[in-house]
Amino acid sequence: MLAALSLLALAVGPAAAFIECNVLDYGAVADNTTDLGPALTKAWNSCVIPQVTTTVATDVLLYVPAGNFLLKSNVVFDDAKNWNLHIAGNIYLPYIPTLTGTMLTFENCQNILLNGPGAIFGNGYRYRPGGDLTLNPSRPRLIRFQNCNNCEITSVTLYDSPQFHVTIIGNDNVAHDMSIIASHIGETDGYDISGNNNYVHDVTVENGDECVTVKTPTNGFVAERITCRFTAGCNIGSFGAADTTVNVQNVVYLRRDRVQLGCRDHDQVVGIVKNITYNSFTLSAAAYPIYISAFWAGSGVDTGKLTISDVTFNNIVGTGTPTRPAVLLDCNKATPCENIKFNGVSLSNTKANTFTNACGSGVSGIPAC
Repeated sequence: MLAALSLLALAVGPAAAFIECNVLDYGAVADNTTDLGPALTKAWNSCVIPQVTTTVATDVLLYVPAGNFLLKSNVVFDDAKNWNLHIAGNIYLPYIPTLTGTMLTFENCQNILLNGPGAIFGNGYRYRPGGDLTLNPSRPRLIRFQNCNNCEITSVTLYDSPQFHVTIIGNDNVAHDMSIIASHIGETDGYDISGNNNYVHDVTVENGDECVTVKTPTNGFVAERITCRFTAGCNIGSFGAADTTVNVQNVVYLRRDRVQLGCRDHDQVVGIVKNITYNSFTLSAAAYPIYISAFWAGSGVDTGKLTISDVTFNNIVGTGTPTRPAVLLDCNKATPCENIKFNGVSLSNTKANTFTNACGSGVSGIPAC
């Protein structure tokens, strides 16, 4: 009997220990004066990395507790996997004209959880006084996941980044249940995402630029239950300039509120945008409610190098503006936009629709393919 009990104990084994790496133990001070960056880096190197022994992210916690912290240097977590950056306090960026890059970067990472309930205050208005975007053109961004897979960001609130808020590049990542609140000005993108099978849901973005945007390359993306206020909309692109190669396929936007829809591209990009679906939108005074353009940036040269096809708009309702059309399609002559479908589109307070080098069905005036 004793031997049997011993074997059972060996089989069960001890439960994995929870490890907390508190930045206060590595030089951080909640005085909104001391730079948090070195403490984050030291806690990660000295505590997180040596303790990661499982594949459960929440077993090892890099913890920023309640309090006000200043972040004035860039932090890079390279080759990171299987741990949790938990921000319970408030992190503030100072105004430093030479500060650039991204404040929190995760590179070559796997299974990272970044969560709150804390907040990061970018104080972006200090970098663009009076709305001047040229004064500090290299001003910092907040968060970047670079070449990262199976990562999650949630429950942290981001305020007014000097530039873009969240960039995610990689596969099988998710952003959800969080808010981004910024000045109503350009170069304040909410989420810029590329890679395969990424997912964004239950987020709110208030800014003056893109809300939740898909970049190239992407194959498989879903966004749902998104609220965008005062934004430039959720876009496919823009993709850059000078023969950028584009491949964006299998994108679905579901049940979004107060947004502008559209594909926006540079006239010099090369490649395909295909199989895009927008479902169940409510728009309020959208500047360009439904907008596909191959010439959003650049010289307007019709190169015919980008093909856009199989784009479907379902149940799009609300209002636009009286000076612009509800549907504007502006495509390459050599490679027209094909199979653009409209079902249940009801948009008021707009000009007449405009179709250039595009074909499809469901809206009066668009030629059949």
